[in-house]
Amino acid sequence: MAQYRQSPSPLRGVSGPSRQKPSMRAAMVVFQNRNYRFLWFSSLFSFTGMQMQQIARALLAWELTKSYSAVGLISLSFGLPMLFFSLIGGSLADRFEKRNLTLMSQVATGAFALINAAMLITDTITIEWLFVLGLGGGTAMALGMPARSPLMAQVVGPEQVTSAMAMSNSAMNVTRLFGPAVAGAMAGIWNLDSVYLTQAALYVVSCALLLFVPTGIGHVAAQQRGNMFREIANGLSYVARDSRLRSLNLSMLAISFFAMPYVMLLAGFVKEDLGKGDGAFGILQSVSGLGALVGSLGVATLTTFDRKPLVQLVSGVVGGAGLILLALASRSFGYSGAIAAILVLGLSLTAYQTLNSTLLMDSARPEFYGRVMSISMLSFSAMPLMAFPLGQVADSIGVTNMFIAQGGIVVGCMALIAIFNPGHTFGRTSPILLTSNAAPPDGPLLAMPGEEPLPAGGK
Repeated sequence: MAQYRQSPSPLRGVSGPSRQKPSMRAAMVVFQNRNYRFLWFSSLFSFTGMQMQQIARALLAWELTKSYSAVGLISLSFGLPMLFFSLIGGSLADRFEKRNLTLMSQVATGAFALINAAMLITDTITIEWLFVLGLGGGTAMALGMPARSPLMAQVVGPEQVTSAMAMSNSAMNVTRLFGPAVAGAMAGIWNLDSVYLTQAALYVVSCALLLFVPTGIGHVAAQQRGNMFREIANGLSYVARDSRLRSLNLSMLAISFFAMPYVMLLAGFVKEDLGKGDGAFGILQSVSGLGALVGSLGVATLTTFDRKPLVQLVSGVVGGAGLILLALASRSFGYSGAIAAILVLGLSLTAYQTLNSTLLMDSARPEFYGRVMSISMLSFSAMPLMAFPLGQVADSIGVTNMFIAQGGIVVGCMALIAIFNPGHTFGRTSPILLTSNAAPPDGPLLAMPGEEPLPAGGK
């Protein structure tokens, strides 16, 4: 059976004299791994398609309805499947081949993009059909995404989890530099059909690269597994009993509820409040991507840093302040003021999200990676789910007032997190590693220090 020990490795954040300064060189070590390189480039293409689709979906919803509420409704269609199917996706990720699950998810996403393009070309798309296609895309993501992050962590091993996760997020944020701008330019010069067709082509390339990654990485044979719903309950119990995992999920929920939904309101904000077009919307998203890239690369250098929870808290406070800045700066300086605020938001919120994901992977046992990440995805489902009610409020009080209210709530939530969980927030991290890959599936689930052990099989 696997035993826990304190890690002496300099690649994890540990207290004491072995602690090292932030280092980009240590973060880049993951690219020496062949499988990680294929996964990273596959992610680069799929994230580009995802960024383009987000822009196209928001622009299409606005063109069809001219309503913030409708844009939020389309976001809701993408979030509902994440709410209902993420836990199932996490259980599947811990039962079956993670590479194959990721591959099937991307094939389905590309197919939905083709259907959307065909309906645009034939002029049969409606807001109702856009909602249905959003449900399909959200389902594909909910069932496949819990496998991707654990796969990227497991191909490099436990000592490089932080670098693997941060560099994975950097792939997503690199695409935010050009994906939204390209989508906005294509929509302005040609049409939205071309955006969806390009997205489908990008997913074809992404799937082809995934085929070079072997199966079996971090896989536990399905016949050794129990009932899927019992495993889901076991995963929920595991997170609920572990104080660190519990705190990380609650802190992410606050950001997902009140900060990140601002992205869903930007299309209408740019056109209605700033008086700009599709290209300006794409540029604003690219500026957010620039800040996000800086944030994720900054987190990548913190592989050996043992105050990650404190950095996460500061990032959350800056994110809340950035929302208030977005409202005030755009009122005073127009589009240029919005650009400055979006840069701050992209950097701070991405740093917060990346730190949260890496701390989750640092804290979780490998055989629970899929279920732990699926629970985290439930937090992310709050972003599109909240976009609809926040869109209704924005229609009533104005979107800039909505941004100010969101920012104030986020700062307040960060203060409560610091007050009620000071040990985690201000303490130093000292991760725990396994001396082997996993405990036998039918063995007892060992608890983290200070926690009660979980029973085998969730019984």
